[in-house]
Amino acid sequence: MTDEFQRKVDNYRQQIDREMIALVKKSEPRYLYEPVSYVFEGKGKRLRPILVLLTAEMFSATVNSALPAALAVEALHNFSLVHDDIMDQDDLRHGKPTVFRKWGESEAILAGDAIFTIAYTQIMQLEQCALTALKIFNAANLKLCEGQALDKDYEARSDVHINDYLEMVALKTGTLLSLCCQLGGLIGGASENDLNSLSKFGHLLGQSFQIQDDVLEIFSDTKTMGKSLGSDVLTEKVTYLSCAAREHDPSAWNKLISSVEGKKMESEILPALREYLVNSGIKAKAEQEVEELLKNAIVELESIQAEDKSNLNQFAEMILQRRK
Repeated sequence: MTDEFQRKVDNYRQQIDREMIALVKKSEPRYLYEPVSYVFEGKGKRLRPILVLLTAEMFSATVNSALPAALAVEALHNFSLVHDDIMDQDDLRHGKPTVFRKWGESEAILAGDAIFTIAYTQIMQLEQCALTALKIFNAANLKLCEGQALDKDYEARSDVHINDYLEMVALKTGTLLSLCCQLGGLIGGASENDLNSLSKFGHLLGQSFQIQDDVLEIFSDTKTMGKSLGSDVLTEKVTYLSCAAREHDPSAWNKLISSVEGKKMESEILPALREYLVNSGIKAKAEQEVEELLKNAIVELESIQAEDKSNLNQFAEMILQRRK
């Protein structure tokens, strides 16, 4: 990853930060707009809107023409996080208390609804391709809901295999990155074949991203990640690691989970999980899966008819190397 690319990403992130804050043009009623502003002021990675801008740039579209789409996907992402945090009972998001912890569930639901509406408002600003963009956007919204439904359904099951997990994250995480690539390509006038390849590239990128997130949830730290660690284990959410552990040795995994119940997360639970996942080879298996998915994503990228694909290549490399 070159210094020039890193500067470009940093500049895009700073621009997205400013533009997200500017989306909230009202302060009253505070019951609604205070939580919405709180969400938009969060210091997220902004990887999804950056991906929109990089893809549009690959097809020679201007940043200004792609900016509404970038803001739309970031708003959609933030909406999903606000509601997911309620469903998962998470405490931290972007290093701050989640909306429902700070204000309450009713406030968080309403704030999420408003953010969702703001996302649609931005999509409708794509004057040259608003209708097509809206169709893609709506299809992605439904797939996101399907992915979240599978995620919740899998919590009550012990028979979820890795292939089930990959299908779920293709919907829940891959869909949004696929949407980013499709919108960027659409704004840049990409062909139907290129849009299909971009969609596949985004899905594979999303699957690799989520597996890596599962690993970081156990092996990173709260300060770096900016969110609660280990909560997926406590709520019995399905992750790549838990699926692989059950397939590897279900009795050993169940014994481990039972042994850490009621213990302290930072000092007892996470160290026990880390030791088991390293010694069993499951962490290495997950990392290998991430690399394989990214290789397949690059194959899709190579089929796209664009002169310079280096930015998306480097974006994939940045995903592989991320630490939060």
